[in-house]
Amino acid sequence: MSDFLDLHADTSARRVLYSAAALLIAVPFVQAGSQIWPLQLSNPQWRFGAANALSSILLLPYLGLSLLVLMAGGLKRRGLARSVGIVAATFTVGLLACLVVFALDALQLKAIVSTAMTASFTSTSVRVGLVTTVFLLAFAYLTVAGFKATRRTSASSRPRPMTSARESDAEVGLIVGLREG
Repeated sequence: MSDFLDLHADTSARRVLYSAAALLIAVPFVQAGSQIWPLQLSNPQWRFGAANALSSILLLPYLGLSLLVLMAGGLKRRGLARSVGIVAATFTVGLLACLVVFALDALQLKAIVSTAMTASFTSTSVRVGLVTTVFLLAFAYLTVAGFKATRRTSASSRPRPMTSARESDAEVGLIVGLREG
């Protein structure tokens, strides 16, 4: 069986995929950082806007980390998979903290929002809360996947027990017959 892309032998393809993953992770944060700079951590309006800006960029870092988990599994790189699991766990904890702070800020700001802006404020609050919750769960799953990839890699490197000819034939699943002619 031939693989479409053999990452073990193709170092240039590995470099391209590592670069793509790094760009998917880093560039959205640079873009969001330019929108929320300068930092005003004591201002609840700024925190609300920052949560709105940051919640809209979470898909690309998730895709970048997912690409790294796939590469780690395919290349049997336990360190890379574990590192991605740690980064995803950091995202998970950070998103949980941000969700709590955002909910408190939304409750605080609700009192000062004008009646004309109430609908917009409510829809933004709900959207940011839902998106953050979805990505909180997605990054938690990616954390588990990163650490399971290290177990799978170490389990697949162990030698398999010898099986009888009948058992190994049953595992193949391909029937080849002779052609009469």
